[in-house]
Amino acid sequence: MLITSIRDYVQLKGRVELHNISNHFRLPESAVEQMLVFWIKKGKIQQIILKPEQLCKTNQCSSCLSCHLKPKFVYVWI
Repeated sequence: MLITSIRDYVQLKGRVELHNISNHFRLPESAVEQMLVFWIKKGKIQQIILKPEQLCKTNQCSSCLSCHLKPKFVYVWI
């Protein structure tokens, strides 16, 4: 089943971004998110949201909004 394959992939990687899971399984991110929610509710996977200011390479996001970064969703096997 696909839902267990996604669980196994996150477990194997330990920490993986949503777009990587989506690319690996060739599925839309929205479909992958729904399956990940199942494992989050079961307490097997944790979602971490990295805010744009955490991703900014220049560490200037408090004063600069020109990079237009979006939050990244990272999933961690618990």
